[in-house]
Amino acid sequence: MSGSAHIVRALRRRDLMGVLANAMIGAGMLAAPSKVFVLAHGWSFAVLAAAALITTPLIFCFAELGSRFSNTGGPYLYARAALPGWIAFSVGWMLWISQALALATLSNLLVSYLAGFVPVLASGLPRAATIIGLGLAMTVIVLRGVRESAASSNALIVVKAVFVVGFVAAGVWFIQPERLAVVHPPPDPTTLARAVLIYLFAYSGFERAGVIAGEAKDPRRDVPMALLASVALVTVAYATVLLVCVGVLDDPTLTDRPLAEVGALLFGPVGQVAVSAGAIVVILGTIVSGVLVMPRILLGLSEQGQLPAFLARVHPRWRTPHIAILISSVAAFGAALMSDLLSSLTFSTAARIISYVLCCLALWRLSRRADAPPPEFPLPAPGLFAIAAGAIFVGVLAFAATAELPVLAGVLAVGLILYAISRRTAPSPDPRNSP
Repeated sequence: MSGSAHIVRALRRRDLMGVLANAMIGAGMLAAPSKVFVLAHGWSFAVLAAAALITTPLIFCFAELGSRFSNTGGPYLYARAALPGWIAFSVGWMLWISQALALATLSNLLVSYLAGFVPVLASGLPRAATIIGLGLAMTVIVLRGVRESAASSNALIVVKAVFVVGFVAAGVWFIQPERLAVVHPPPDPTTLARAVLIYLFAYSGFERAGVIAGEAKDPRRDVPMALLASVALVTVAYATVLLVCVGVLDDPTLTDRPLAEVGALLFGPVGQVAVSAGAIVVILGTIVSGVLVMPRILLGLSEQGQLPAFLARVHPRWRTPHIAILISSVAAFGAALMSDLLSSLTFSTAARIISYVLCCLALWRLSRRADAPPPEFPLPAPGLFAIAAGAIFVGVLAFAATAELPVLAGVLAVGLILYAISRRTAPSPDPRNSP
């Protein structure tokens, strides 16, 4: 069995919101307060505000793009509708690579928290066994069906919400206002851009709503609403967690696990254990979301003959793209075995931003075409939104990711070789999967 036409449309708007919130509330929320504070100190709140501000036009661009289409693919689908085939492939390929690296980041962060309970897991064979076991468990969950995966995602987002609300409610009473004062000069533009990049990683994942739109009941209406609601809620979560961490800790730069340190400072070892356990659940929820969405990118590329056709096969019983799921899991958890948290974080974010810029270009092209699919969520000036968002993120790459760009160019070259080979051997794309 092959093709997204055989996949069940089972996801409701709340399921989409759960997938997005799980994607965005994870490593970014847990690590960003200390990582950003190292770079920006008291300007950390300005960094978060800047990240939210520059992300806003991009979110609106994706809301309109998502309201134009109902098939699987997300950013790749948007680019394919408006840009040359090799550029559309580049969008999908870079997003798939970024998802693999994001899951590697999350897996390494999870192991570091687990090592707080069992120190032997921090390195060597125990670390490798933990990552492999995690990969196997997540893969089995996602193989068994999208509804089962969404149910796991929804259950975990409830736990995440309780964790965030409980952490903020307990910590807000211990905030010392003088610790929130800005006593350092503002960082230079390059340092500021790298700090913003960390929070952009925290926001990354919102594009997953479009990637799984082919399995949503009413994607053209639900994707935009799920995007806007999820990003608003996540911004509030980031801001309140940052407020507690900076307002309670003597020096947030001294730890990679600021939330656990807040728990230890306020409530001793019991608090540290409780917060660490909650953090583990937060990370697991984000991993479930990533393992669910990542194979759907390969599915979309394969359906258009841009990757081998076998990646589009759907399991006859579970109705999931089982081969794409297995390959994606091997790539993601294999990368986790061979990388560390910070390197995978920066490369993942830079790869995503390249795709975001190309999607902005796609919206600009679609807004100028009379034959483009009409939006259910029309922006008042989509071309202007697209130009503004694209220019902003080109600037972020220029300031914050120059070291990563040559490596990503090599990764993209490998993908384009696979694209060229697949185009020579693939049959014509299924017309049922056209935009």
